[in-house]
Amino acid sequence: MVASKRQNSPPINRTGANNAANQITVEAQSVITSADLKRTGSYKDLSTVIYIWGGMFSNFAILCIENPAAKAPDDTSAAVKEDWLPAVYRHISDVRITSVSCAKTYLMLLSSCRRLFALGRGDYGQLGLGQQVRFVGEPTAVPIPHQIKSVVCAKNHCGAIDVGGKLYTWGRSDLAGHPDGFATCSPTELKLNNGHSTCRSIGVNDTLTVCVLDGGESLYQWGITFSGEEVFEPHLFYSFEYEHIRQVALGRNFGIALSDTGSVFGWGDRTYGETMTSGNIMEFSYSLLPRRLRHPNLKSIVSIATGERHVLMIDDIGRIWSMGENMYGQCGVPPEHHCGPCKVEVEDTAFPIEYIACGPRHSACINAGHQLYTWGHSSGHKLIFTTSVDMLVKQQRQPGVSVQSGVQTCCCKPQLIYNTLHEKVACVGLAMDYTVAVTGEGIVSPGPQMIDSDRSS
Repeated sequence: MVASKRQNSPPINRTGANNAANQITVEAQSVITSADLKRTGSYKDLSTVIYIWGGMFSNFAILCIENPAAKAPDDTSAAVKEDWLPAVYRHISDVRITSVSCAKTYLMLLSSCRRLFALGRGDYGQLGLGQQVRFVGEPTAVPIPHQIKSVVCAKNHCGAIDVGGKLYTWGRSDLAGHPDGFATCSPTELKLNNGHSTCRSIGVNDTLTVCVLDGGESLYQWGITFSGEEVFEPHLFYSFEYEHIRQVALGRNFGIALSDTGSVFGWGDRTYGETMTSGNIMEFSYSLLPRRLRHPNLKSIVSIATGERHVLMIDDIGRIWSMGENMYGQCGVPPEHHCGPCKVEVEDTAFPIEYIACGPRHSACINAGHQLYTWGHSSGHKLIFTTSVDMLVKQQRQPGVSVQSGVQTCCCKPQLIYNTLHEKVACVGLAMDYTVAVTGEGIVSPGPQMIDSDRSS
């Protein structure tokens, strides 16, 4: 398999005139062998690059971000072909990004020096950049006075925790926990338990926020709860007697909590096995309060991630376990209505898994060798490796078949993304229609840097 990366090389004059606009560069690339997959790569470039595959913005919007002088293409086929290529951002090449959180129209990047960067569109102040800024076409620093250790994004609101345990929220005020006004357009501290508690973890979906307080003993929530109750200021939801919660994550209608001992707790809807079912048809499909999920596979869990109706978990030896809806293969096993904690087999890897991410209907992971895998629902080329299949389907435009459907081409097992093997993948984030992969360590090589504004795969 051959991966490509543009570098400076002798130009080819295609017109016979000395015209820089007609110069192209060509470079021979090394071949990736099976042996290369079993060892950590040697990376030529460790500057930070942000790739976005899929439909975060319209084709024309992405085109304008990469090339402000570009005009909308005249023919539809030209616009369609843009779908196969990622948007590429090199604006913060000297900043090391450690995590990314994605919502439908915007995303947040967290750097190693605890700074936040926003990208995309937020009509309710989700970008955290003030009342006048609803769209930014490049990663832009969010003004927060304290160092941030984690951030989560939902459709209309956002939350972040600083290193001292203070919680900041912004966006639509009723969802952000602020009683005054319609929108909170800048990160604003949310006092929890009258300011006497610190926040350990936070989870969000489009209408609800849950945070972990009091050293992991208490869960507080606000928004529209899973039972339909409207609670727009933080209040105590549940207290644990013998466990301390280290991480919480929310799906569409369910919640998952992970304790310091590696135990997993779930509450809310379990129609698709999101919080595990026993198979008893008399069992209620809903649990209002957290309960421990007892299963032989759910031991020594160290990290969790949730999609709309599915869950991924990593154990202490780097294996992935999944449960929940699996109609699109997002659980990493052959498609079915739902699955129940199952091991996700990651082929072509000699490294343990260190990083997991869930979109509503697709999934991704990164191993200790900084290799990226994706699987699940495939529409919009958000799985990255589905280019050729998507092109055939869209070009043929078969009657009665949706050109946006990701069902027929869904992938039910992790697929290695070969075109990122020459880059050190740092983190990945998923949303309904797009995938974000961040590569590099923020180390810019000395000397002249090639500026590549092209959107390349």
